[in-house]
Amino acid sequence: SVGMAGIGVPASIDVGAEGVATTVNGGMSHYGSSEAGKVVEQRLPARIDAPELELEDYAGRKKILTSLSDVDAEKNDAAVSAAVRASVSAMPYAMEWWDAELLPSKLRKELAGEEGRAIASRAKKGGGGGGGLGKKGDETDDADTVSKRYQKQRQSHAALIEKCYHHATLAHSKTHTLLQHPVPVLTPAQKAAAEALKAKPPTLHLTKAERKRHRKLRRAERLREQQDMQAAGLVPPPEPRLTLSNYMKVLGDQAVLDPSKMEATVMEQIQARKMAHEKMNADRKLTKEQRSAKHARKLAEDTSQSVKVALFWVRDMSHPYHRAKVDLNAQQNGITGGVLECEEGSGMNLVVAEGGEKAIKRYTRLMTVRMRWKGEDFYEEESEEEEELMVGEEEEHNGEDGEGGTEKKEKRKKFNPNNECELIWTGMAVKRALHSFMFQSAPNSVVARKILEAKGVAHYWDLCVGHVEMKEGVVGGYAGRIEDGGDVALRFRLGDGGSSKKAAGEDDDIMM
Repeated sequence: SVGMAGIGVPASIDVGAEGVATTVNGGMSHYGSSEAGKVVEQRLPARIDAPELELEDYAGRKKILTSLSDVDAEKNDAAVSAAVRASVSAMPYAMEWWDAELLPSKLRKELAGEEGRAIASRAKKGGGGGGGLGKKGDETDDADTVSKRYQKQRQSHAALIEKCYHHATLAHSKTHTLLQHPVPVLTPAQKAAAEALKAKPPTLHLTKAERKRHRKLRRAERLREQQDMQAAGLVPPPEPRLTLSNYMKVLGDQAVLDPSKMEATVMEQIQARKMAHEKMNADRKLTKEQRSAKHARKLAEDTSQSVKVALFWVRDMSHPYHRAKVDLNAQQNGITGGVLECEEGSGMNLVVAEGGEKAIKRYTRLMTVRMRWKGEDFYEEESEEEEELMVGEEEEHNGEDGEGGTEKKEKRKKFNPNNECELIWTGMAVKRALHSFMFQSAPNSVVARKILEAKGVAHYWDLCVGHVEMKEGVVGGYAGRIEDGGDVALRFRLGDGGSSKKAAGEDDDIMM
């Protein structure tokens, strides 16, 4: 035999009465021999509420344990009893408690009774109150009786599970009628897409290998037709394709007799091929009008079924850079809407954008990511050298034109360092409420709301007002206190009382 160190030490092992191996020769014990005949509990403790199930291989286990040596039968019974108690199945007994609601009342009571008996038996064994396997009072039960009892219990348990799952239906549940499953409603765009998909004929898509094979066959067929026409004399044979690397092989003796002339011929053929290639590209090149039409066709979207709407709140829209960017991108993406500026207070500028889904996605990225609202990369103040240069140019200009010809250079408008833009709301609309993109200003919130109310979208301004209220705590720039019947209340107002009468006669100014 080979020990732990790999050295063969012959020795005979004598197993004592206590199941401990000792060596007769060599004075050493083999690795693990002291554990012979012992049962080491390495399993996790079973649940208390688990039902009682016996081991099917009880007889086999007892035979193995008793065949080691002179191990006491009483100890073997205790070990087998511990193994039986640890091998019970876990709960649930047959079904989960929420699935038991699907059973008829009679079967539900039967299942509850079986689970109750299993839990009580397990609790009784765990507390040590009842007799079980491995106790001295149960010496009359032999291995065959235990195995038969285990088989019977297993069969009854399996029959109960099958019976439960066979009779489980929603008809026995008392709560399923209270659940509501709303039917999904498709939008007009989704309905149109589904109808177009049904009307579209099925398309057979080829794999990459199939496409390559078909292309090869088409080219071979075209070459075969050309060769047949050349053989019949209908088409002259093409000239050999000459290059500087192969003309010596193709021309042969002619190239040897006059290599300079043959080289000039090769260069002429190369130049002719190049010009033909460039002419073909020029013929395929789109004109400026065609390119613009193609670009517009790519940006165009069908908004007859539904329109995507996005509302943006901007604190300050007075800078020309922001106004030009907002207007130009709206025109390019086919977006309608406009910018509504409220002169009363500050920070009440609403940008309305209506268009296709892709266009609104691009416009939202422009407003929230790409646009530099605070002018981060712009240099507002000119350097000292540029100022000196400008002063010198102005003096020269004044000296030439005289006193009456002085012209002041306009200063560049500065960016607002506190400017910001936020997306208020985005959603779907049935049709466009505004048919162009334009800028319009209103003296107060009342007039601004009337402008949008004339188009049926007054709630756009209400959303902007609510956003400013949540952000800054005021609506329309201020909150007013009113007195009504002696009670003083605080309410948010869209405009002052004096301007509301004036706003009533300003309906002619509504342009959006």
